[in-house]
Amino acid sequence: MMKKSLLALGALLLSCSVSAAKYNEGEHYQLLGAASFDAPNQVVKVYSVNCPFCYKYDKSVIPGMVKNLPKGVTFDDYHITTKPPLGKEKAWVLAYAQTQSEQAFKAAKMAFYKKYHDDKARFASADEAIDFGLKAAGLDRAGFEAAKNSPEVQQLLSKWDRGVEVAKIQGIPALVVNGKYLINTKSIRSMQMLDELVAELAAK
Repeated sequence: MMKKSLLALGALLLSCSVSAAKYNEGEHYQLLGAASFDAPNQVVKVYSVNCPFCYKYDKSVIPGMVKNLPKGVTFDDYHITTKPPLGKEKAWVLAYAQTQSEQAFKAAKMAFYKKYHDDKARFASADEAIDFGLKAAGLDRAGFEAAKNSPEVQQLLSKWDRGVEVAKIQGIPALVVNGKYLINTKSIRSMQMLDELVAELAAK
């Protein structure tokens, strides 16, 4: 009886170990290597408001994922400056807005998304894009001009552009766990699968 119990326990432990590592490198995620960055215990979304799939993710995927993050794991998003049109100016507004409040940041971000993807409208100039984003965030141009070159705003833009090299690998949106595991978003079939994969990678 004891031998059978030990065998059953061993089988159970083996089953648990197999199920605990159900996602595979190369299929569900990849190591970033040279494109990795310092972001322990964090899931980072690399994106641009000029990207239609990023908009869809922000509306239907990201809120649920953030809600279900494992304890001790945080979320951040890096808006890259390199995707046209006016990627740098839009990122500049978003970085400034984030230094003011999370509410201002989200308002500007969603306004840019809606303008580009829902309304199919384009800005005639960089100034028009900046003024539009600031107005949506409830911020004024004078405050932006005074702070846009501040260390706080510039450091944020520099941090976000760590995602540029990541974006070159499989495009955006890109989800990175702990700064080194890039999720293969095309392999994700459900929110549960995404939550499980994030939890598994965060624990590595």
